[in-house]
Amino acid sequence: MKSIYLIFLIFFLLSCKPENKGFIKFDPTTLTENEISLTEIADDITYISLDNSFQLGLIYNYRIIKNTIYLSAKDIGILEFNKEGKFVRKIGNIGRGPGEYTFCFDFTVDENKETIYVLDQNKLKVYSKTGNFLRNVSLEKYGDNIASFELLDSKIFIYFMLQYGDPKYDWIVLDTLGNLITEKKRVIPEFKTNWLLQGGTYKFDNKVNYWNPFTDTVFSVSPDLTYKTSFIISPGEHRFPKIKFDSFDQFRQYLNFEQILETNRFLIFRYNYKKPAIALIDKTTRKSFLSFLKVENGNSPKPDYIGGLINDIDGGNMFLPGGASNRQESYFVENELEYVIGLIEPSKIKTYAASNEFKNSKPKYPEKKKEFERLANGLKETDNMVMTIVRLKK
Repeated sequence: MKSIYLIFLIFFLLSCKPENKGFIKFDPTTLTENEISLTEIADDITYISLDNSFQLGLIYNYRIIKNTIYLSAKDIGILEFNKEGKFVRKIGNIGRGPGEYTFCFDFTVDENKETIYVLDQNKLKVYSKTGNFLRNVSLEKYGDNIASFELLDSKIFIYFMLQYGDPKYDWIVLDTLGNLITEKKRVIPEFKTNWLLQGGTYKFDNKVNYWNPFTDTVFSVSPDLTYKTSFIISPGEHRFPKIKFDSFDQFRQYLNFEQILETNRFLIFRYNYKKPAIALIDKTTRKSFLSFLKVENGNSPKPDYIGGLINDIDGGNMFLPGGASNRQESYFVENELEYVIGLIEPSKIKTYAASNEFKNSKPKYPEKKKEFERLANGLKETDNMVMTIVRLKK
């Protein structure tokens, strides 16, 4: 009797032992097309038409913080809109005078103090929530070629590109006056390439995650400034060699991330590997989903993509998180609910709303289809971009 009980106990313990799958590995060579629709991951979609106070062209970066939309636009600067898309104010100005910035590709917002930090070459320009200039933070002594920066509990995390010059650091953390708190020394030997491959950062669960095109490990840095492996980008011939490229065609034969996002359930990758794609990996089951994107202006380093996740919530355009830059923070949390953001041109909305594909669609929420029609009818093709916000399921 005791032996039977012992066998049963061993079987029970073995069957309950959690499976240790180790770190998630992203490998584009193993993925096969497997589309996913929005209703499988989300329960609502809304649209914000950005008003025409400024004629926005190329949008470098955007963020949603506490019901406020911040974005940086080419030749205009950093603008603030409310959640209805109404223009509120400019943050600083483009120029070379005191308190102005020459470049505004990259910026971030201190969620606690609501101050805005703008990366301008080897300086950070800091502005109040009302747009007034506060101070410069010099980065000159830490080196050039900054890939990206983020705020981590009001500390400044700065990540460097590795292929230009000879940066001393992978990353550093500064206080708000520019004093060094901690550093991670560069470990990769110096090399050169003739293409801008900067890697990037994203925030999730109050941590900063960063990736580099030439390394295999994506790390996350916690508010206490400890860091650990988040997931792995599989090595192989799909990874960028440390060489100079003869052509753009040669360049796009290798894996290049345009954006990485993370939610409670998924890792989301927008990337190019021979052709552009968006992939989702379920962090628990490791099941993957893959959709290829169609390309307009395909010879441009920043082409216009068509495609994404199937929109069966309102039957409208497919949803593509992010935009043309890996600087965009396309994920936010509000009232413990998760949201993912995209941008789309009014002309695409109007064209799709007039198509037979849309007219014959049968989305899960017919009333949302009517809202999409009203949106399309109220837009002009010359209007500013429309921000698409998808609310994820709990």
